Amino acid sequence: MKSPRLMLTTTIALWALALIPTLAIAALPTDPDSTQKRAIDMAFNISDAFEYASEKIEPSVVHITVRASLQSGKNGQGVGSGVIVDPRGYIITNNHVIETGRYITVRLADGRELNARLVGTFPETDIAVIKIEADDIQPASFADSEAVRVGQWVLAVGSPFGFEQTVTAGIVSAKGRGSASLQLPGRGTNTQKLQEFIQTDAAINPGNSGGPLVDLHGEIIGINTAIISRTGSNNGLGFAIPADIAKAVMEQIIETGRVERGWLGVDMNPLSPMLAHKLDIDGGVVIKEIVGDGPAKQAGLIAGDIITAVGGRTTENIVRLSNAIMLTKPDEPVEIEFIRDTKPMKATAIVSNRDEEIRIAQRVTDEGVHIDMIGAKVQPRLLRREQSRRRIETLPGFLVSDIDYNSPAELRGLEIGDFIFQIDGQVFESAAEIEDYLRELPDEHPIRIRFYRGRQTMYVDLVPASAG
Repeated sequence: MKSPRLMLTTTIALWALALIPTLAIAALPTDPDSTQKRAIDMAFNISDAFEYASEKIEPSVVHITVRASLQSGKNGQGVGSGVIVDPRGYIITNNHVIETGRYITVRLADGRELNARLVGTFPETDIAVIKIEADDIQPASFADSEAVRVGQWVLAVGSPFGFEQTVTAGIVSAKGRGSASLQLPGRGTNTQKLQEFIQTDAAINPGNSGGPLVDLHGEIIGINTAIISRTGSNNGLGFAIPADIAKAVMEQIIETGRVERGWLGVDMNPLSPMLAHKLDIDGGVVIKEIVGDGPAKQAGLIAGDIITAVGGRTTENIVRLSNAIMLTKPDEPVEIEFIRDTKPMKATAIVSNRDEEIRIAQRVTDEGVHIDMIGAKVQPRLLRREQSRRRIETLPGFLVSDIDYNSPAELRGLEIGDFIFQIDGQVFESAAEIEDYLRELPDEHPIRIRFYRGRQTMYVDLVPASAG
């Protein structure tokens, strides 16, 4: 009888002999044709994904032409892109696409050309909504832009340089970009400070503005709006407004014609990266000061608290927090997540209407004169501005105390609290003088309004409504 040790040794030897053919096969060089086939199959899989996303989104993408007058030729028109987002004919695009004129034409993917009307705009996020009357249209769907990952494939669709239904591919380069001066495609050196972006290296050029940035499901993750470029064309730095912001703004515009912005009542400071690392969080915003008896105080927040999320939207920086507050509807409860003394906590706040708070802060009353042709109520004021340490300038002008829905003033971005000091380079002493001046202008003649918003000098060009 064999010993147990001998039996074990014999078993191992037999197992090793049985394994030799397998090892020999594994050691053989890989079949080049097989490797090539696998690589080609993988490439075709990616290609199929691009084709699917393109076929799904393209019927929803439109080409937009905007003219200042019905007689405008090609030199007097602006172009851009948009995307159908509702079966009733609502289209989302950029404010800077439609602000160049009053007459909007939309060409659908099937070649139909239709007139569109402006529903409303929100210049602060560069979003506009227009509407067409048409059957057999295919609206696109929105994805959850908060779930977008850096590095994932995306497609940008639009009409760069007038080439309609152009698809470009790239990846998400970064999320949460904000507080940067970005170039609007086709606007030369013009810049605009916008709030928050998805960055992509998918090619975005003049004419792409207002078109969708989509994932491989063909769903909208952003609205293409800006670039950083030394030439005015694509340099691999494109920016899109996140879908959750664009959708929230769009829904308010469709529902009420305007956007009501939330106000929490806090002054904020950024959280240092070192403290964020110590707390093991991606970022946050430190409450510098509680403003008055506002929503933040009512919710029990105090100076020094670190806000990390509002309404489920993370707030890694001031830009993200500002947008989270802005997207919260006034008079509705919202959950705020914060850290106090290293301990995670939650509170519920009912945010106020930001425009109403501005009205109160500026001590704006209902008194004033309504200028029908621009759709705004104004009050004569003297603005004292410090020009240097020793000289104070007193500037006559008008404080905007109210703005009509869908009026020229609202559609061009004037806000309650703006201080108007010039119209077409002229200074006026009364609202009646402004009205007389506007009545003397030819129909559809644009005016330039210069004003102060806080400490910043700004201007808008708008076309007054007809005096008749």
